[in-house]
Amino acid sequence: MKRYSSMTAVLALMLAGALALTGCPKTTGDDDLTDLTDLTDTTDTTDITDTTDTTVDKSALQAALTAAKAPSIYWVKTTDLAAFETALTAFETAITTAQAVYNNAAATQTEVDSAKDTLATATATFTTQHPAATNPVTVLAAIKAAYNSGNSPGTLGTTGAGATPVTIIVSGTVSYSSDAGSSAWLYIVGTNAYPPIVLQGAAGGGTLNAAGSSKRVLYIGGNNKVTLGANLTLTGGTSDSSGGGVHVSGVTFTMTGGTISGNTATDSSGGGVAVDNSGTFIMSGGTISGNTATNTGGGVFVNTGAAGFTKTGGTIYGNSGGATANTATNGNSGHNGHAVFWWKSDDRKKVDTDVTGNLSTADPTTGWTAAPPTS
Repeated sequence: MKRYSSMTAVLALMLAGALALTGCPKTTGDDDLTDLTDLTDTTDTTDITDTTDTTVDKSALQAALTAAKAPSIYWVKTTDLAAFETALTAFETAITTAQAVYNNAAATQTEVDSAKDTLATATATFTTQHPAATNPVTVLAAIKAAYNSGNSPGTLGTTGAGATPVTIIVSGTVSYSSDAGSSAWLYIVGTNAYPPIVLQGAAGGGTLNAAGSSKRVLYIGGNNKVTLGANLTLTGGTSDSSGGGVHVSGVTFTMTGGTISGNTATDSSGGGVAVDNSGTFIMSGGTISGNTATNTGGGVFVNTGAAGFTKTGGTIYGNSGGATANTATNGNSGHNGHAVFWWKSDDRKKVDTDVTGNLSTADPTTGWTAAPPTS
């Protein structure tokens, strides 16, 4: 037994020496050989980049919207107007829907591409059914050809009172580009040359801007009848003779809506509208404002030879001096008529309104609510 004990002691001493030589730690009963404090996570995620491109390309949709929203002019028989307006509403709804997708920052590429394709189809369908023009001169030429070619009735029916009226619809702002070489951008003259014409804007509004032309916006003569309807603005006209916006000569011009604004008669009268040569102006709606005449009638000038002016509705802004006031300078002995000047023979009449500039329902016998002032 002593022999084995001695051997055991020797082996224990030998093992202790070996452990010391190899650098292994000596352990005692409660020592934990697992040391986590020196373990290091060598995985570095700071340089990992997501290479997935989430950018949505909306350029094609933007181009489709630009094309669909381009200022346009359409003309239809008045009898077909309701159907046209239904088709136009559907087209405008497609534009609105596509615009919402374009404005949506969270829209996916699939949604953007789908909106672009849908709008392109709607645009092609509508413009095929209803070809658009960009110049009213082109539209008037087409109407004239359809109405009366060589004094023979065209596709619009018989001439004169039996003709089918035509409505011209302006969508967006159409700016002056060229004219037919006359004194006005829209020049509607001649005997039985045109059917009755209504000028109006689309539901979203329309503008005919003659700025830069040095011409009035509209001249009406012969025996033609023209009506200015809702949602259309006539602006930017300039004339060195009467009627910066509209000149009415020997015919009837009716205004049921719309706006005549920002026109000028230089060295003359009737910044907004001038009426002469047995012409008649009937105003039942709309607004005449912000026009200028260097002579008389900033808003309306009715010459001595005119048949008259009857106002049963609408608004004419007077001499309030604001940005929307009709003005007239260098008038005749103070008879400059900022709102309306009606020259009846030698008895010059004017209507200068109060700061609101409104003329209310007219007395049909005089054209005014009350007789205009005599001085």
